[in-house]
Amino acid sequence: MKNYRSICPLSRSLDTFGDKWTLLILRDVGLYGKTTFKELAQMQEGIATNTLADRLEKLTAEGLLTKTKSKRNKLVFHYNITEKGLDLIPIIKAAIDWSEKYLYNDEEKSAAAELFTFVRSTPAFSEN
Repeated sequence: MKNYRSICPLSRSLDTFGDKWTLLILRDVGLYGKTTFKELAQMQEGIATNTLADRLEKLTAEGLLTKTKSKRNKLVFHYNITEKGLDLIPIIKAAIDWSEKYLYNDEEKSAAAELFTFVRSTPAFSEN
């Protein structure tokens, strides 16, 4: 069993998905449909490839993502979100809603409106 720093449920949750990149990777796989390392490496937030590799390994070990070899190219792997990972979508949704409410001024909200509309229209977002 994994060692946690505390018995507190919030602390254990943060040990699992509280780093800077985990929810962004789950966003890209679960909401944007990105499945390969190359696609994920191109996220707008600019994740370093060594960090991405580390997080993908961690997310796979935690059972939040699956990793399968591509049928077309043996050197390419596809990452897919699991049911356990999908259960985090409401947390991602809440963070997006909170951010839109408190971290954007009116001008930025207008500029990001297309993004907010797209994210809210994805099946994973609307189903959770």
